[in-house]
Amino acid sequence: MKNYILTLLIISITITCLGRAPKKVEITGIIENAAGKTLYLNAFVNNTPVIIDSVVVKKNGKFKLAVDVVKPDFYSIGFSKQDYALLVLDSANTSDIITFNADGSKIMETYFISGSQDSEIVKTLVIDLSDHSKWKTEYAKGLKNPKFTPQQKAETKRKLDSLDKNFILKRNQFINKNYKSLAVLTAMGYLNPQTDLALYKKIEEGLAESVPNTSYHIAIETQVKQIEMQKEMRKKEAEERDRLEQLSAIGSIAPELNFPNPDGKIITIESLRGKYVLIDFWASWCRPCRAENPNVVKLYNEYKDKGFTVFSVSLDKDKNRWLDAIKQDNLYWPNHVSDLKQWKSEAVKTYGFTGIPFTVLIDQEGQIIAKNLRGAALDNKIKELLGD
Repeated sequence: MKNYILTLLIISITITCLGRAPKKVEITGIIENAAGKTLYLNAFVNNTPVIIDSVVVKKNGKFKLAVDVVKPDFYSIGFSKQDYALLVLDSANTSDIITFNADGSKIMETYFISGSQDSEIVKTLVIDLSDHSKWKTEYAKGLKNPKFTPQQKAETKRKLDSLDKNFILKRNQFINKNYKSLAVLTAMGYLNPQTDLALYKKIEEGLAESVPNTSYHIAIETQVKQIEMQKEMRKKEAEERDRLEQLSAIGSIAPELNFPNPDGKIITIESLRGKYVLIDFWASWCRPCRAENPNVVKLYNEYKDKGFTVFSVSLDKDKNRWLDAIKQDNLYWPNHVSDLKQWKSEAVKTYGFTGIPFTVLIDQEGQIIAKNLRGAALDNKIKELLGD
């Protein structure tokens, strides 16, 4: 129930006056179980509820509040910040007198309103929210119940999924029916920016027609643009990941790296044909790399006489640190190379990785058969290829 309220608080800022004359609106009715309690009518100013009228409820439950309505805006009526009804008042479609009845012990769940079309629209969503929240809580208890059998939990999970799908259906129907009403903003807290862009756009288009150039419309318009930008960024990131993935795609021949070893001699990947080769991208400053090195050493010692070797490509910049790490970690295989350019290394561009340790396993013909294996996964793969 709090989601739509939080959404409204985010976007509920003073909107431009539409040039309409103030309209005196009275709110009257009966609040049961509330005699002697002070009822508040609040507006929202800079995200904060501000009291604009209050009244002590009479013994018979009757009350009367009043407000001058100039522009379409949100208000709340209730006894506390936790339990209240949300109103949308507009001089164009709000009656001079609004009827509001409720049970004072649970206003949000029990209130009835007439005389304000947009407020009545909000109420229809509140009913669905209340029902959804009640059953969701009930099903969640069932999933945590230790006495439930696996079958009972599976059935409860099915009911919970069905409940959520049904609510989404009702949410969408609410938006499509009321997208031109300011009341539609109460549903925005239940939208997902990644999957519901079409609904965001629907709301923006509706408010552009009903309350154009107001801060409500501008806020939604801005949000739609941000979602579209984020969607485009995610698309480009996915395309870049695919591009990088293809640089060292499984099944392709491992790209060559013409890098020198510590003595300045060029060692190529092609020169290791006939063996299974683990191309290991690492660096002395990389803690995860150093933590993985003992496992690589173990595999090298176990399988070096069975057709396996390691081709270590360092992303170091300091040659002495590189050599010290080789000695400290007992990396005794002969194939160590580096262009000493750290992340500007040609290896990064050629193989398209964004983090280390990164490994590429190739077969005797230089074809890539696996990538980014480490720990037990690497151990199991080498055993699969070369046996115990």
